[in-house]
Amino acid sequence: MSDAPISARYYPPSGDAHGHPALLRWEGGHLLVAPEDSEVLRIRAAALRAEARGFNHSQWAIAWPGEGGEHLLIVADAAIAPLRAVAPTLFAAGAHTQRRTKRHFGLGVTLLILLPLLLIAGIFLAVEPLADRVVEHIPPSIENQIGEAVLARTRLDSKLIEQGPAVDALQLIGKRLARPGENLRFYLAERSDINAFAAPGGVVVVYSGLMKQAGSAEEVAGVLAHEIAHVELRHSLRQIVRSAGLRVIVSALFGDYGALGGWGARLGELKFSRDAEREADARGLQRLAEARIDPQGMLRFFETLARSENKATSAVPTVFSTHPATAERIDSLRKALATPVPGTVERIAANWDAVRQALPDTKP
Repeated sequence: MSDAPISARYYPPSGDAHGHPALLRWEGGHLLVAPEDSEVLRIRAAALRAEARGFNHSQWAIAWPGEGGEHLLIVADAAIAPLRAVAPTLFAAGAHTQRRTKRHFGLGVTLLILLPLLLIAGIFLAVEPLADRVVEHIPPSIENQIGEAVLARTRLDSKLIEQGPAVDALQLIGKRLARPGENLRFYLAERSDINAFAAPGGVVVVYSGLMKQAGSAEEVAGVLAHEIAHVELRHSLRQIVRSAGLRVIVSALFGDYGALGGWGARLGELKFSRDAEREADARGLQRLAEARIDPQGMLRFFETLARSENKATSAVPTVFSTHPATAERIDSLRKALATPVPGTVERIAANWDAVRQALPDTKP
């Protein structure tokens, strides 16, 4: 016999759809059913059928044939344990169904939890190939617009130095680096940050802090050759598109490039991958060789900054934060320059002491 009566809902063949409260008790080989408003029923175990029902099979239906048709009991799964203990065979098939349902339910819950994560992962995986497609189809006119947006942002953030020895030296370096047919425009911003960047459309911005830190025109040329290489290889454009996000990328796929200009204005804040940095270093060295500029200048500048970084107690120079000059990268430059570049180099005719003295001591 079960220890205590079990609550259930009893549905006689001719009863109403709501059923009647009943108490169940197992006695010997019989199930005793005591509806609250009728006589106790005594049913042989062999006549009973049980199956799991309801949402997530959280209920049990116990049925048997009788006078007037089929009788039915509905019992909550939480209350059925005493009956299952004394008649496990009766509930075996339903228990198997419950276990299967719980597995499926658990899998469904797991998928619901993972689905947003999978969607986010899918979006991130889709960004790079979509961004690459956008970059392939951006016309030169849009690159020029992005360059103008960068220049406009620079004018808002910094004063541009329009004349003087530093400007003359910058234009001289730029003229040496530019290839025939390239429309590169060089601007000097009055900022003490040690930084420079080149934007799509040929806009090249150099901060006065970089020129003041550099020991020669060749060192500045090395930095600019690297930055121009980012644009030539479309690293800058690709970073702008990827940073803009999926909505802007999709819009650009349909020819709406309007939002890219705003993101282009933030070019100086974007970071390149290590592979992109290595590729820009290699292409920059090629440009220096073509211009007959001593490529050792690129290495000397980054070695100087690396030494400054090791001694500094304040923030890392901006050129490191946006284009990290790691020991690995400097080592790669040294290896690349171990083999002498064919041809002779021609010194950039700039009085560098005069350039540095002409630059103001500005605060970031």
